[in-house]
Amino acid sequence: MQCPICGGDLQEGGLIIDGVAPGWVPMEQFAKKGLKRMAYTGLRTIGKSNILLGQTRVPDAYFCPICNKVMGVFDVTNCLED
Repeated sequence: MQCPICGGDLQEGGLIIDGVAPGWVPMEQFAKKGLKRMAYTGLRTIGKSNILLGQTRVPDAYFCPICNKVMGVFDVTNCLED
């Protein structure tokens, strides 16, 4: 797979997050500070959490060693009805 930024070869891999699962929020929430951001209830998490290990695994992440960026297309694990 080619990097959409520089055209270099991407290295296939995944993300492992220790602790809390990562999540997506809309930009207007992301830009808020402190408690205002924490009050958002529509967080859409990605990855598969393992409570025993305290880790979340997120497959299909690609690393570009030229740009030093990670990118991917991730499944949402708690789809919300809009």
